[in-house]
Amino acid sequence: MDDFHQFPVTEPQYTGRILMVGRPDDSSAATREMKRAAGLTIASSLDFKDQDTGAEAPAGADGVFLNEIGVTILSEAADPAAVSRLASLNLFAEGLAGEIEGPIAEPEQYVYALADDGRSYLRGFRDATNAMVEGMLAGDLDPDEAAQALPGAPILRPTLPIGTPPATWGLKACHVVRPAIGLVSQPYSGRGIRVAVLDTGMDLGHRDFAGRTIRAASFVPGEAVNDLHSHGTHCIGTACGPRAPVDPAVVRYGIAHEAEIWAGKVLSNAGSGQDGWILAGINWAVANGCQVVSMSLGAPVAIGSTGYPAAYEAAARAALARGTLIVAAAGNDSSGGLRPVSRPANCPSIMAVGAVGETLARAGFSNVGMYAPHGSVDIAGPGVGVLSSVPGGGHGTKSGTSMATPHVAGIAALYAQSSARLRGAALWQALTAHAQSLPSQPATHVGAGLVQAPRVLRRLPIAPLLPIRLREAGAPAAQDA
Repeated sequence: MDDFHQFPVTEPQYTGRILMVGRPDDSSAATREMKRAAGLTIASSLDFKDQDTGAEAPAGADGVFLNEIGVTILSEAADPAAVSRLASLNLFAEGLAGEIEGPIAEPEQYVYALADDGRSYLRGFRDATNAMVEGMLAGDLDPDEAAQALPGAPILRPTLPIGTPPATWGLKACHVVRPAIGLVSQPYSGRGIRVAVLDTGMDLGHRDFAGRTIRAASFVPGEAVNDLHSHGTHCIGTACGPRAPVDPAVVRYGIAHEAEIWAGKVLSNAGSGQDGWILAGINWAVANGCQVVSMSLGAPVAIGSTGYPAAYEAAARAALARGTLIVAAAGNDSSGGLRPVSRPANCPSIMAVGAVGETLARAGFSNVGMYAPHGSVDIAGPGVGVLSSVPGGGHGTKSGTSMATPHVAGIAALYAQSSARLRGAALWQALTAHAQSLPSQPATHVGAGLVQAPRVLRRLPIAPLLPIRLREAGAPAAQDA
């Protein structure tokens, strides 16, 4: 059954805390300077094992500095006058136009799990169809043009050869699975690659993940990693689920089936979170060498708002420099009219993922790029009727850009396994360079196109050459035996 978890939020919701952007890898100097200039006592993520620190300031501290990404999370109790003095040290009026050299202050917001049950997609289909029928009857639209514009019109439905192993439509469309015969194979499994999924946690006891290497941490105060929502378990299943589910009646739904899973709980069991929790999760993933970070979360961006969150952009830049690619959901707000890419996917250094359905047309709910060069959709993934794991050892279907994002993350792990050179920005380039072009869809809707798994040419066996005896001139020909 599809999950419907769409928050009716149209305006930013603030927590009361402040995020300060500074320099990564500068913990001692940063905390010392904040003490000297503003009298603030700041803890460091380096004080925690594996930098598994929550976003809440320890007792006696005014905040915590996340060393790998250079972001400080100031508590609500921090002296406002001190925060103001600190922010005035080096403000960027135009945002992050160049290298980050000093702190930038911005209010922390609430963030939500992004999933859509498909009903809004159907509503969009209905509304568009009704409008076009009315236009055709009035003589305003050409029937052929109208048919091409209908949501869900048969555009590029993928076809695969007979013999392709059973799998979800998304894995087939992205060529994660290929037939056992033919000239091309997809031999990668994500082995040796660490994929962090920052979401509502994971059902650590799900039978399909028995024996897997899983590292887990919760950044949500008072909640364990175990997923009581289902969004996180579903996303992890798509990105890193098994090659063969325990239940033989369930088709393959997982992509990087041998990757290490780093499950970071940054959203509560109710499906909501705070920027600081997510940034702490990013810091943890980067500190522990995760090559891919998948975030199916976000908050709506108002039409006309051309900025992007400085703290997330700083985190993403630091991550790319360390060889970590962050992919995030573009958002599901477009059913009632096109809406811009959600935050934090609208950051230039975060790969924003839009959703397509089985016809490879943009899903009606999927947000679009409006404010280039940031706020663009960079790539698309399958996001309608996606089957994956859910808590309790079972399986279920969900729709949303949340479901498209782990398709890209899992395939990113395959590329990362294929070459040690494909890290950070190089991994981003590989994903977009090999995406399947969707010429019927605007780039603002699907970016470079549908994400595609890496492929290699099979080595075909070569028959040995038999020795050929040349008959000397004038000699009689040999008789067959």
